[in-house]
Amino acid sequence: MLFLIIVFVSCILAPIKKIPLDFMLEKAGFVADRVDYENGVYDFGKVMRRILMLVALIVFIVFRKSLNFGTLITSGLKIRPGFFRQFLLGFLLAGLSLFIYYGFGLLSGAWVIHLDYDSAGVIILNIVKYALIGCLIGFMEEIFFRGFVLQSFMENMSVPMAVCACSLFYSILHFFKADVLVTTGFQPFVGFVTMAQFLKPLFFHFIKHLPAIIGLFLVGVVLSYAFIRTKSLYLSIGLHSGMVFMMKADGMFLVRVREKMGWLFGDSKLVTGILVWFFLICILIVIRKIYSNSYNYGKI
Repeated sequence: MLFLIIVFVSCILAPIKKIPLDFMLEKAGFVADRVDYENGVYDFGKVMRRILMLVALIVFIVFRKSLNFGTLITSGLKIRPGFFRQFLLGFLLAGLSLFIYYGFGLLSGAWVIHLDYDSAGVIILNIVKYALIGCLIGFMEEIFFRGFVLQSFMENMSVPMAVCACSLFYSILHFFKADVLVTTGFQPFVGFVTMAQFLKPLFFHFIKHLPAIIGLFLVGVVLSYAFIRTKSLYLSIGLHSGMVFMMKADGMFLVRVREKMGWLFGDSKLVTGILVWFFLICILIVIRKIYSNSYNYGKI
């Protein structure tokens, strides 16, 4: 219900936001660059995602007491002995798994080495940048999905059902990335049209996107399981950060040969490949082994 409210309010606000944005496109070059503005046309999909995020933030702030938002997140971020070790373990597990994945890819020819930079300084700078981006994305998304959504679901349903529901929600939201080209000028239904384009792959190209849905669902399950086993967000933040870092940094050193063994190594989304699914299951098993004595929510 809360999700539908956020979507509906965002669709209503979208044409209102578009009015000043259209004006700024001609006045501020940096704004035009952010939405790929060219010849009177730009990508409103990027704008809509920002509107959704802002509306969601406002809704959570307004209803924070009834949603128990602050309490749930605070419990997940509570500083306990070994919290940083959990973060590092997660980061290393994700990094090592993808490192082995890339190794198999190089051996099979599905990936090839391609160095994008000459200077060691530039490489180091980009590695630091991608690490920071990975940590930021991991922190923000885990606070929301595992810190709030998962724990909210766990209050009203069994743990396995909560994990599945949260992971499916996490998977579906990753499809809200369609490029929606619009012209300048008032368009009262631009929000609804953009949302329809976001949801189109799920309803009209479901089979095509099924591998990505499954892969992202498995990622959500692993991250949820990491939180449940440790009763803390730091392991899941580390895992998430490590995944994002590796997938952003690989472009500096490697190039994917997409037409080769896509079923095994995935396409532009690594999660569509069976090999990544296998490594996600391996991470799940490792977490279960390491934290075998720390789980108190019942069996899962």
